[in-house]
Amino acid sequence: MCRADACRQSGCFDGCRCAGTRTCPCLAGTAPLSMLQTLLAFIVTLGVLVTVHEFGHYWVARRCGVKVLTFSIGFGKPLLRWQRGEVSWQLAAIPLGGFVRMLDERESPVDPADVSRAFNRQTPIKKILIVAAGPVANLLLAMLLYAGLFSYGVDAIRPVAGQVAPASMAERAGFRAGDLITAINDRPVASWDEAFVALLDGAGDAALVQLAVQTASGRHETRLLPLGELGRSVYEPRLLIRLGLTPYPLTTAIARVEPGGAAAKAGLLAGDIVVSLNGKPLAQWADLQAALQSGAVPMSLAVRRGDHVRQLTVTPAPVEVNGKVIGRLGLEPAIDKALWQSYQTRLQYPPLQALSASLKKIGIQTRLTLVMFGRMIVGKASLDQVSGPITIATYAGESARLGLSSYIEYLALISLSLAVLNLLPVPLLDGGHLLYHGVELLTGRPVSPQVEAIGQRIGLTLLLALMALALFNDIHRLFLG
Repeated sequence: MCRADACRQSGCFDGCRCAGTRTCPCLAGTAPLSMLQTLLAFIVTLGVLVTVHEFGHYWVARRCGVKVLTFSIGFGKPLLRWQRGEVSWQLAAIPLGGFVRMLDERESPVDPADVSRAFNRQTPIKKILIVAAGPVANLLLAMLLYAGLFSYGVDAIRPVAGQVAPASMAERAGFRAGDLITAINDRPVASWDEAFVALLDGAGDAALVQLAVQTASGRHETRLLPLGELGRSVYEPRLLIRLGLTPYPLTTAIARVEPGGAAAKAGLLAGDIVVSLNGKPLAQWADLQAALQSGAVPMSLAVRRGDHVRQLTVTPAPVEVNGKVIGRLGLEPAIDKALWQSYQTRLQYPPLQALSASLKKIGIQTRLTLVMFGRMIVGKASLDQVSGPITIATYAGESARLGLSSYIEYLALISLSLAVLNLLPVPLLDGGHLLYHGVELLTGRPVSPQVEAIGQRIGLTLLLALMALALFNDIHRLFLG
């Protein structure tokens, strides 16, 4: 899915259907992303996040009097190693994580003079502080990055309905093109990003979500969206498309025709203006999209080309989307540039307000992430939302190409996700170790090696299953879109 601010949460358009992984109006004219750019952005992203995470463990361990032996960025064979004081610093071959190795009697014999500095000899409180320091470091990084962005200013798109799809949930709720969403469940929203997150956060198990709207004429009204009807699909990136909303003020002019597509075969050209569909005037592009829901049914289009109007018959190509066969023309509509410009805004706050906005964003994103995990476990959200290294690399590259602000925002989001993931009470993760040390704090004795070994096997199985699922989803997105 395109990660530009303009369409990050609404999906992209490939002609008359939401395609998600294809081109989109906000990126028209940009060069394709090179593999080298993507790889470089991915390495920088992982390098920063892993270094910050492991430095959190390292910094607190040193202050708790624990001897640190190795600080490694990456796993496997060291490519570069240097000694500084007691610590061996290294860069390893597999850049998918890192570790801080501390003195521990459970791993190897310890010199009697250093026994008091072994990790296993520390109090439960110190162990908890050391283990928690990694995720906390990632949380602090996300907080500072978001605060910096809000202080500098973030370009965003006001939550205005550019178009409303006919017969969609949004239209049935009363939405019309030009409606500005001002609040969702009494939470003010200033951009489509905020609106998307508020919709997900407000959905939960509620049957209806309340949206405060200012119409194009200036009236203040309320819309009720029955998001419960969407089931698991409410937690998908294309939520706005499913609701029938798009931020783009699309015109009936054609911006691009896909070579070899149904429209190109019928003779349609970029620059044509579609004036009628099957003999009826075409008021908005959404009407053409709605007609394509009937499948590969031939349609008659009248198009204005220069000073002349031409009648063309086109048969859409059949494609399957969510188990339903719809039609595809292979067209991209042009955007009303004046309206689109009026939708642009810049969110900028004084330093203290920027910090407050950062904390609020982190709180919402954390709660939403945990809700998503819970719903995937009980089957109320689709498992195809899990992403792996290929998707992360792709989004890192795209955000880097879009500019420093977009990349920093993406870095903050991944740092926050890494912190939340690591705090889950799963053995092998920091959250699993926190669970062990919490038990030790309550019982007064460490968890037995046998229990730890069983937990390690369970944790390894869960993580391998999660990695396999993430890789499967990555490959599916890469080849099937």
